Formats: sequence, structure tokens, C-alpha cells
Amino acid sequence: MFVSALSVLVACTQIKKGINSMSEDKKITKIEIGETYKATWSKIADEKIENDKVLYYIKFLDEKTFMYVEDDTQHYEEYYSEEHDDIKLISIKLGTYKKSGDNFVQESYLAYDDLVFSPLIDVKKGAIGEVSSFMKKHKEFFEEDMIYKYVIEKYDDYYRIDGNKPKTSKPSDALRISDVKLPDTVEEFLAQYNLTSEDNKKSSDVKPQSYGQSEKKKMFDPAQFPVHREDDGTIWVGF
Repeated sequence: MFVSALSVLVACTQIKKGINSMSEDKKITKIEIGETYKATWSKIADEKIENDKVLYYIKFLDEKTFMYVEDDTQHYEEYYSEEHDDIKLISIKLGTYKKSGDNFVQESYLAYDDLVFSPLIDVKKGAIGEVSSFMKKHKEFFEEDMIYKYVIEKYDDYYRIDGNKPKTSKPSDALRISDVKLPDTVEEFLAQYNLTSEDNKKSSDVKPQSYGQSEKKKMFDPAQFPVHREDDGTIWVGF
């Protein structure tokens, strides 16, 4: 009797584990605020190793704001010397979106930062690197609205990531629930690594404002964003 009961218990546990695994891997048909989703694009054409990949994560922080992370640190070793300027790169982007039918359409960028690492290290929590503001370096792209924006689109009965120029962009595969969870703020994400800015300040000194959710309080107050005036009179908001 005991052996029989134990067998049933083990079987039920395996079934439950299998159901959980399937639920985490199935295509997403409904977007939930606070959940982290993952996506991939097709592997590069000359697949030199089976596990070569770029990882994409997206999280809707509230009804107006999302966080998007592109992790380009998981390629085969030769990739970085041959094609990627001898760096490993993670990009973290924060933006606003609006709901359009079943789709979620990006309206603007609030932050766009690049985290740069040596190609010789395994990029994980605590890795040493440098952070720089892509928005600050290329603010003209944002001012002239020339930067790529995202659309989380309903395709058939599932969601995927596409661009705001569907004729030239290539959509991702289906969104799935991610086992890697994004935090609620840019600061929390940067704090996972040992980062300095380009002028050797600590990353904690580079981002004094809060960009993202904080203790489930109201997400964004426009007055919190820094306003910068250049010598030529140009004014821009953000990092």
C-alpha cells in the first residue's frame, strides 16, 4: 500500500512538473503586466555552434511603460572578434507604449543604455563592465524620430515582437514566459553588474533618478526626469 501510494505521489509530481514546464514554454496569448517574457530571432546564417543565440526579454511595468533587454553576450567565441568589435553587449531600454487593438505599440524612449563587457569573460551577475547612454550619444536619432521602435503584435493567436516598419523588419518567434525575471527599475538592472561609466564614475552615480517601478508606487512622474541644456541651446530630457 505504501509503495503504491508513493508511486502515485511521484507520478503526480512528475505530471505537475510537466504541466508547469509546458505552461512556461507555450506561446503567449495574453499579455500580463509585471510578467517577463522572452523571445528569440532566427539564428545567424553560418550557425557555427548549436547554442548560438541572442536573448530578448520584455516586461510591461504598468499600463504605459515597458522594459526591454537585448542580451548579445551568448554567441560563440569567434563571433566577437570577427563580427562584434571585440565586445559583449547588453542593451536595456525603457519606453512608453499604447494599446492599439490587440497590439502594444511603442510611443517613445525614456532610457536606452548599453552595457559593454570584455569578450573574454562570462557575462553574469557581478561581471565588470562599462555603461553608457545610447540616448546621449545619438540624441539626434531620438529627436528626429529615426530610432527603431517595437510593436508587440498579436499574430494568429499568439504575441510576438515586431518593428514599427513591418515591411523591412523581421518579427521574432512567439513570446514565452521567461525563467529570467527583469526587475522594475533600470537601477536594479544595472546593480546586477560591476559597472563604471565612460568617465569612470560608478554606475550608481550615473543614474540618480528612478526609471521604473519602485515599491509598487506610481510608476512615472515626468518631473523626475532630468532636463539637459546643451551649449547650442538644445534641450533634451532623460539620461
